[in-house]
Amino acid sequence: MGPSITDVPKSVLQDVIIKLPTKSIIMCKSVCKTWYSLISDPAFAKLHFAQAEAYPMVRPVDRRSVSRNLYLVEPEDSSGFDLKDHDCNRSRVHMNLSKYKFPLCDAEELLNYHRNGNVMPSHETTRKVHMKITQIDDNNNEVDFGDATAYMMHYDHNNYNLVNSCNGLLCLSYFFGNNPAAVCNPITGEFINLPRGPKHEKAMILIGSGLGFSPRTNEYKVMRILKEQTPDTNKVAEIHTLGTGSWKSVGTARCSDSELSFPTCVKGMLYWFSYDWSCCSVISFDLDTEEFLSVPSVPSGQEDGRDVSMGDLGGSLCLCKVESFEINVWVMNDSGPQKLWMKKISIRTGFSQWWPRGVYIPMKYFENDGLLMFNSRLNAFFYHHPGNHSPFIYLKLREIKYSSTEAISHVPSFISLKDILVGKDVEILNINSRCAVLKLPGETEALSLVEENASF
Repeated sequence: MGPSITDVPKSVLQDVIIKLPTKSIIMCKSVCKTWYSLISDPAFAKLHFAQAEAYPMVRPVDRRSVSRNLYLVEPEDSSGFDLKDHDCNRSRVHMNLSKYKFPLCDAEELLNYHRNGNVMPSHETTRKVHMKITQIDDNNNEVDFGDATAYMMHYDHNNYNLVNSCNGLLCLSYFFGNNPAAVCNPITGEFINLPRGPKHEKAMILIGSGLGFSPRTNEYKVMRILKEQTPDTNKVAEIHTLGTGSWKSVGTARCSDSELSFPTCVKGMLYWFSYDWSCCSVISFDLDTEEFLSVPSVPSGQEDGRDVSMGDLGGSLCLCKVESFEINVWVMNDSGPQKLWMKKISIRTGFSQWWPRGVYIPMKYFENDGLLMFNSRLNAFFYHHPGNHSPFIYLKLREIKYSSTEAISHVPSFISLKDILVGKDVEILNINSRCAVLKLPGETEALSLVEENASF
């Protein structure tokens, strides 16, 4: 019969598979038992994650309906962004959008509804099916919405908000109030529900949350910061370690009353960007010592917090700001005795008032000095390379029926939740096995990227 693909040495096979795009690796599990065993091995998952790169993960957003769709934007091959095509003197984009799933909040309620012979209506229908809907507010109290309709149920009740990404895991929050509710790995399809936080005597409002990783303790932790419904300089901070069954107080956070945005975990620190009409600042929490630490004042020119984003750029905290005719990216340099902000990239747009405004969120910094960002106002990615003949490339999301999209930088991971949880009593659920029978509006849709002229 001759040699077979299964005769390839395991070490060689592993080196080949580990370099494939994430979706291709998942497909390889179906080739044969040998490949399935190799890819399912926790050792393979750790090796893959050690060399995995961060790429954008996109989610369609429309408050009229539930969207469980997530799209990971990866290179189709090793070329990624090929900007040296001398034959046609233009760029070629080799990016692939792979679809994954979000878990559903209160999936059992939806499944029972489906098993009873009901079909979830699309948002265009006017048919009403009455159901009782409850939700948990930020003070851990159950809110009864009374006799609502099935239309209302899929409008918000079973929808999760996306908080942030950390080491291949996504932190999700309830639609109402943004209280942290679940953590999932979209690649493996696993997720866990978070325990309810402690109750408070006074009414509280959540102003910030996020998922982070402590390198010293090798633990994943979820933070939430709440404030009383009265002006107060101190805010209540609580933390939950994944795998345990409770939350604990970690003191107070000194920040403004405004909402904390862009939660970002870098080198064991969890950061938020705080902005109100009087000032803006960066708040930091050390996940190892579980203490709030000071951060240098934001760079000059970024005191105006409008059109500012924050994220992880190549392992460093970064701030991105559109000002005048430039897009400036600052990174936090923590190699010395003191942390300092340093300007890493300055993009001269040169298109004056015609340049698209809005928030540019850094997604990935390439070794060839290319920078990939996302602009939610345009539903498009923006790529810049200073040495390219045409330095500005816009990649517009097409075939999308939702009003907008959101994107975060995400590192795909095959590491199972059971291998990272502290305790053993937490129920690990699976997105695909629990909700595979449900086909909600818009879930069969696909997205594509189309290059557009950046000069508009």
